[in-house]
Amino acid sequence: MTQRIFDPHVHFFAYAHGDYHWLKREGAPFWPQKKRIQRDFSVADLQLGADFTLLGVTHVEAGFDNLHPIQELHWLQSQHFSGSAISFAQLDLPSEEFSAALTELTHPLLRGIRDITEGEDGKRLLAASVRDNLALLQRHGLLWEAQFDVSDTRLTQALVDYAQNFSELSIVINHAGLVTRDNFAQWQNNLLLLAPYPNVHLKCSGWEIIQPDFDIAWQKQVIESAITSFSSARVMLASNFPLCLFACSYEEVWQGYTQLQLPDFDALVYANAQRLYKLTS
Repeated sequence: MTQRIFDPHVHFFAYAHGDYHWLKREGAPFWPQKKRIQRDFSVADLQLGADFTLLGVTHVEAGFDNLHPIQELHWLQSQHFSGSAISFAQLDLPSEEFSAALTELTHPLLRGIRDITEGEDGKRLLAASVRDNLALLQRHGLLWEAQFDVSDTRLTQALVDYAQNFSELSIVINHAGLVTRDNFAQWQNNLLLLAPYPNVHLKCSGWEIIQPDFDIAWQKQVIESAITSFSSARVMLASNFPLCLFACSYEEVWQGYTQLQLPDFDALVYANAQRLYKLTS
């Protein structure tokens, strides 16, 4: 029997047609491995062997056109993409502007929005307008993909407030909350602050960019700690394809997860993501 997979964090590129400033040689971040992914990527590139069956994927915005992010959704649809999509909207916009941005994003593939708030951008999570904008996401039934440093206690406490006040809003923390070996202890402590809120989920991926020297033991330590805090019902494993190619092939990502011998594995690699990301209409 093959293992079902629903991959909730992949990026597809139309390299020659999109902006993708971050992916070009002159754009930050200046990863030496970027040349490996400076080309088109589509669902056809998600190759798995006989041990796995890929039953669903979620495309996460990749900067096709951040001024008009609806264009990325239109491009996905033109490729006959049948999964769900996470688009971009700036979370700290004034409420009227954020509402207009969401209206412009109306699209059958849309499942939620991501606004990367790493580093200095983390302070944008504290803007007064964020509360109104999250309330609007909740009313629309959209997910919020939160990409920030969970070891930053001030930001985590803000997320606790949002999770408590918007209990019907599904919040998905991206890339395991940017955990590293250096911030692991504080990351663990702050996960426990978020643990009481069942609408907060953790998506584990991005190992190759957050902790490039990662190994199986490190992955296991992070994921098991996440499960201890959140339970296996609120943790998901993902690939971050094609950035995973910095370290290994797409199939090797899932083979590696299998080797960790984690509890409730089907929930971690399929059922949780399928429940959160599958489009219902």
